[in-house]
Amino acid sequence: MQKFFILSALISSLALPATSAEPIPLRAGPVTMVFDPDNVFLRYIRVGQHEVLRGINAPIRPHDWSTVAPDVSNLKVDDGGDHFRVTFDVRCAQADIDYRWKGTITGTAQGVVEFSFDGEAHSAFKRNRIGFCVLHGPGAAGAPWEIETADGQRSKGQFPKSISPHQPAKNLRVVTHEVASGIRARVAFEGEVFEMEDQRNWTDASFKTYCTPLEIPWPVQLAKGDKVSQKIRISLEGDVPDATGSGIGGAVLTLGEKESPLPRLGVQVSGEVAGLTKVQLKRLKALNLDHLRVDLALSDASFSKELRRATQQAKALGVSLQVGLKLGESPDFKTLLGELKKLQAPVSHWLVSGGDPAHFQTAREQLKPVAGDATIGVTRITNFVDLNRVRPEDKAIEAVGFAINPQIHAFDNASMVETLAIHADAVKTTREFMGGRPLVIGPITLAPQWINGEDPPGGPPAGPFPTYVDTRQGTKFTAAWTLGSIKYLADARAHSASFYETVGWNGVMDADDVSARPAGYPSQPGKLFPVYHLLKDIGEFAGGTVQRIDSSAPLAAEAIALRNGGKLRVLVANLSGKPQTVTLRGLGATPETTVTLKPYGIERIDRVID
Repeated sequence: MQKFFILSALISSLALPATSAEPIPLRAGPVTMVFDPDNVFLRYIRVGQHEVLRGINAPIRPHDWSTVAPDVSNLKVDDGGDHFRVTFDVRCAQADIDYRWKGTITGTAQGVVEFSFDGEAHSAFKRNRIGFCVLHGPGAAGAPWEIETADGQRSKGQFPKSISPHQPAKNLRVVTHEVASGIRARVAFEGEVFEMEDQRNWTDASFKTYCTPLEIPWPVQLAKGDKVSQKIRISLEGDVPDATGSGIGGAVLTLGEKESPLPRLGVQVSGEVAGLTKVQLKRLKALNLDHLRVDLALSDASFSKELRRATQQAKALGVSLQVGLKLGESPDFKTLLGELKKLQAPVSHWLVSGGDPAHFQTAREQLKPVAGDATIGVTRITNFVDLNRVRPEDKAIEAVGFAINPQIHAFDNASMVETLAIHADAVKTTREFMGGRPLVIGPITLAPQWINGEDPPGGPPAGPFPTYVDTRQGTKFTAAWTLGSIKYLADARAHSASFYETVGWNGVMDADDVSARPAGYPSQPGKLFPVYHLLKDIGEFAGGTVQRIDSSAPLAAEAIALRNGGKLRVLVANLSGKPQTVTLRGLGATPETTVTLKPYGIERIDRVID
């Protein structure tokens, strides 16, 4: 049975503030934005309805690539209506790290925004990166740009349309891009050498321009007293409108005509609970699942026990098995083949993890004689980037997969919601180099999973605990986020998707016995989580289709429309922490239907159709 460990280096990254400060709306002439003081994040910089930047933040990244949580004090806001000045102090403290910086954000009535960072190390520690990250939103994909490098050279090009496996631009001093017809945004960087990466590789919704190029060796030892000063300056050129508006909220959801198959949905075996009770089995059967997923490390003697457990549960649920295989240095295929002969495991997909072509070839040679109708493919169990940067070329590969989680670079709810549309981008980009082979997506979880020996950034944890979990698993937020994920994966025509686990703190329902958990973990013994009810509502349409719904404000609300036979079901999700009313259009004879949603709430609408 998999065990869990919440990595101490990442606890601070995933911890949410005890109390959340309200985001502060700001305006600089025609430019609007929001300052999020909890995360020291200048977000959603817009001119009219057009996004200029998705955001700017300044993370402290020590030697293990974790992010040290900021503690903000002395926040002062001078709001002049069409201009502003915001100042604050930040302390980032964790273990031996004590880093402090002063931030200043100004906006003029002419639409010029500046963000400055003045920091000092109050302890000696090793860092990988300190300073600004500037995020161009996913709407910039394909947009024309002009870049100016640190040596003054200028060149024209465009943001990548498909997800770029490597840095699309380096050695940056200025990036100017077309926001809309006749409007250009100029972003200038001072104080460091900057380069850009396509963060859609990690399903982040941005192109990130960050300081300290990866070509420079890291980590770097900081001495107490070392200082860093940087500045970002944003200005607009062209026919800039006077009207302002955030473009967020008041969502209108419009039912379209395009339909795509509903992905085949499954869950993972539990990493916390060894077996399933009769009650739990009955509850899981009600989800109409397609499969159960298990990941096996063939160089670890425990894998046969894991396979037996997964097979027993899959047969009890009447579903197939998707089996991820990590070969390691000494894969025990003899034991695996012996267990398969005894168990008659109902495997539908074998998915070899890692990027070594020889591992796939070895697994295929061993499994092909016993695979039957099961496909043999490859997967990446961390992020899409691992697939995109080492693209499989073996024509014998029958299926392709990758894992998804929304918390590699940011950990707040708003940032996690932003990732949803990128699930479709990752699937579409995979299609470009893998063709029409089935795309088997998963595991999809809130927190990254380091399964069966996969090491997290910074090396392995101190013990045999490969996975950590998120305390939001049992909340409404998880259900709303999952609805968005399924909607976008369906739009991109993913073959299947594996979400979360059967039971436990990473599951769709809580465990009955939670006595072994760390003190303070939010436990709800035996309770069905909100995501369970979502999967049940969707599972009733298994084998059906998903009709496209477009949202005018996809960061505020999304919906999925399910069809099967003469039935239509629309599930509408509030992706924000505030109540809101959304409008549905194209739903039957009624021109418009309004739905009032609680924070992160989901409402269901059922219709009989011709």
